[in-house]
Amino acid sequence: MAEKDLKKRLRFSLSSLFNNNKFLLVFSFIVSFTLWLWVSVEKSPVVEEVIASVPVRIDLEDSIPSQLGLQVFGNTDYKVDVTVSGKKFIVSTLTADDIKVAAQTNYVDSAGNKTLTLKATNNSNKDFEIKALSQNYISVYFDTLKESEFALEPNVLSDVEKLVIDECVLGEPILSRNTVSVSGPASEVNKITGAVATYTITKTLDTTTTVTPEIELSGAASLQVSNTTINVGETEITMTLPVLKTVNLPTTVTLKDAPAGYLAGNIGLSVYPASVNVGVPVEQLDQIKEISVGTVNFNEINSGNNTFKFSADSITDYKINDNVKNFRATVNVGDVTSATLSIPSANITISKQNDKFQSTVSSQSINSVRILGPAEEIAGLNAQEVFAELDLSTVELTEGTNSVPVKITVKGLSHCWAYGEYTAYVNSTAK
Repeated sequence: MAEKDLKKRLRFSLSSLFNNNKFLLVFSFIVSFTLWLWVSVEKSPVVEEVIASVPVRIDLEDSIPSQLGLQVFGNTDYKVDVTVSGKKFIVSTLTADDIKVAAQTNYVDSAGNKTLTLKATNNSNKDFEIKALSQNYISVYFDTLKESEFALEPNVLSDVEKLVIDECVLGEPILSRNTVSVSGPASEVNKITGAVATYTITKTLDTTTTVTPEIELSGAASLQVSNTTINVGETEITMTLPVLKTVNLPTTVTLKDAPAGYLAGNIGLSVYPASVNVGVPVEQLDQIKEISVGTVNFNEINSGNNTFKFSADSITDYKINDNVKNFRATVNVGDVTSATLSIPSANITISKQNDKFQSTVSSQSINSVRILGPAEEIAGLNAQEVFAELDLSTVELTEGTNSVPVKITVKGLSHCWAYGEYTAYVNSTAK
């Protein structure tokens, strides 16, 4: 009885639903959409479509070229159009990301232009077939990477009749760097013989000027080194064009580490030639009263006459106009005597440490140090007044014991100095 009542109620409920217009509307929509979806999926026509600009991948990881040290140079941005086939509702949604086009590199075994076969595969979980590519091959340039450094030569051109103002000359151009590094395929780099920094003057110069030259490689045409890169670093290369005024100036030498008593010029000093015709930067003309032809360290000066020679070619700040190849300087400190002593370890100190090492003095003393000076000062000299300083900031050190140069000073005596070069030992530990 209960079962008959249940069936009766179900028939009544279904009958009521189908007599409800709103239910019929929703039910009809669901049935229609289901039929449309079934027809679209199962009965969708098969069509062909062209997927444009699919990137070509040249994967060298664990490849034969990479094992031979070969790299790709030049163009690497290859793209092809891919024709695909499949049901319309699938094909219409395809993009370049759904297709993988790879260049086959397994036959590349040497440098040069190589023709690589292209292979396209389905790169998604969508159901479609690849029919054709717009091109089946690409030409790719392979070579080994080479880096070399070349001397950089300045080259000044002009678009004006007068390079500099009257009574002036143009000095030798000065580059901020004298070398450049280049990198690229070995076959191109091997053709390069040097580099040139070129600048064209477009107006008459009246003062020293710094410009930015164009850097070019020499030894090969630009098309022959199209894949080579000039590495100039983080700062650009500049060229300074000195504008020099011609003047006659007396010559001298620079004295380094001179005792205080000789700083006022209480010393016999002469240079030959005594004067020279030079080109001086116009902006420095009022500041320059003499030309230093070289530097003499006081530890090179012995009693009596001391003669030093300097090459004119070593003077780079000024342009020597006279036909002078060398300068000769004579230094005479007058009537001096000497004493020999040992510097105790307490007077041996490190003034500057090396950035990479921490060092301590290991020498117990520095023996046989010869001190020169006037007889009255030497008579009262004792070892406690002589000190040795070690500047390790620019010294090449290794782990362990190192012999390093020292600077010796005599404190309390204004006319005494150490003659010769001396060293001390330090123990160094890497930081």
